[in-house]
Amino acid sequence: MDQVLSAPVTEAQAERDRLLGALIGLSHTIVNEPKTEDTDRVLTSGLRLASDPDAGLDALRRMTAIVREEKHRVAPNCATCAMPCGNTSDYDMARLWNAPEDIRTLKLRILNSLFRLAQNRPSEETVPVIDQGLFVLSEDWDEELLLPIAERAEAVCS
Repeated sequence: MDQVLSAPVTEAQAERDRLLGALIGLSHTIVNEPKTEDTDRVLTSGLRLASDPDAGLDALRRMTAIVREEKHRVAPNCATCAMPCGNTSDYDMARLWNAPEDIRTLKLRILNSLFRLAQNRPSEETVPVIDQGLFVLSEDWDEELLLPIAERAEAVCS
């Protein structure tokens, strides 16, 4: 998992970051718009693929496209908005990799937990943790706000 939880070096790792950024964008989309019947499956499938250190470039690209398509299904007006607010935009993972070490470490703990949770079928217990965990990865929160989320995600994994 360490290879997955590090800044990208290869083209496939960069595509993994794009996939994660799209998943985070989808998590922001569902804050204000209702999920489709496929949203939870798309989120967990994307996380499962992103957690696979051997995931191929084509598979990562296909999954990124699926996530973006789902985002447009959830919020169809965002795709054609003349004045985009950025609320549903894909997250730039470079922000995570360049964050202060203490913040980056907590966010990577959250991401690692999300990878573990996504290995199983979505449940009433795991779905809110996955949704919240993806959402907070893009937020500029301090340790005091991130720590309880990291701990909750880790506890649900146990």
